[in-house]
Amino acid sequence: MKIALLGPSAPYRGGIAHHNNMLVRSLRDRGHEVDMVTFSRQYPAFLYPGAFQEEGGSEFEDIGAERLLDSMNPLSWGGVAGVLAERGYDLHINRFWIPLFGWMFGTIAGRLEKVGAGPTMTVVDNLHPHEKRPGDQWLRNRHFRYCKGAITQSGTVSHQFSGSYPAIPEIMIPHPVYENFGEPIDPSRARTQIGYEGSGPLLMFFGFVRKYKGLDLLLRALPEVLSRVPDAHLLVVGEYFDDPKEYQAIISELGIAEHVTVVNRYIPNDEVALWFSAADLLVLPYRSATNSGIVQIGYNFALPSLVTDVGSLSEVVIDGVTGVVIDEGTPSLIAEGVGRALEGNAPARMREAIVEERKKYSWQSFAGRMEEFIREEVLR
Repeated sequence: MKIALLGPSAPYRGGIAHHNNMLVRSLRDRGHEVDMVTFSRQYPAFLYPGAFQEEGGSEFEDIGAERLLDSMNPLSWGGVAGVLAERGYDLHINRFWIPLFGWMFGTIAGRLEKVGAGPTMTVVDNLHPHEKRPGDQWLRNRHFRYCKGAITQSGTVSHQFSGSYPAIPEIMIPHPVYENFGEPIDPSRARTQIGYEGSGPLLMFFGFVRKYKGLDLLLRALPEVLSRVPDAHLLVVGEYFDDPKEYQAIISELGIAEHVTVVNRYIPNDEVALWFSAADLLVLPYRSATNSGIVQIGYNFALPSLVTDVGSLSEVVIDGVTGVVIDEGTPSLIAEGVGRALEGNAPARMREAIVEERKKYSWQSFAGRMEEFIREEVLR
């Protein structure tokens, strides 16, 4: 098949860009001709809370992405559709993760359908945004108006999608493991490189800091965690999309500064292996979620996770086997969960289980099931 994939790609930051890069590579490995079409302008600066939108100095695979999409210039969208139609793709695939881009992707798909070009389908990351805004429903409907098929990556999103758009064929294929961050590093060497001189277990909160991810819950739980595991240390690794002062106030209030290391910056690709190799446990007490690419990065490094039972996190993290699942992010439940994850031979046993479990989340399996769905449902 000749396929155009539209969405974020390197050098843009974030899990969806990494996902697209690996998806392109996997589909090409299966013999398909795949072109990646990404943004010339993704978010306007005033809508993006981070310091910058593109990777800075990190290593990433160059898949030859073309920067054609300008999300803020509606006059350009017809031109992009014209370019795609002229090339004669069998299939166009776009991404849906927030409603903001629904108008753009819907317009392009509509123009392609009008001229009889190949159909458009969607990979759905989140159907409902974590922060809701006026107009979300209209933009979402606009995106899916011309959609001939959808791939979801968690049971939660699959259920939401089938309830909202029952006429669109859909398949749930679990989110693959992120394999693009290299091999694990010796833990002792990794700890030395990040500057950690202690000998106790390292807990890690990783990724953009946003309210729904529950870092404040973890910080408030830390005194009780320390009562169970006195030599534990927390790494908070990732750029703050919220005001850092709120979290620093909690650290000061609880007097836990000596037990917390804050790394308030985006972690480039070539540093990810370092942090995940140094850590003993991912702790992700999310208030809400669909799935989490962070857990799948952890799986790549055989790192167990503690997660709350929200969204589809418990579909990936098997309680007591590959990590710990707690009902909610209360101090007592977080502390009890950390204790279970670090007790006795649990860390080694969980790491061994992850190595076996992650075989279900290979990119070749994802691409193969996707290909089958496209042939049976989208191109029929």
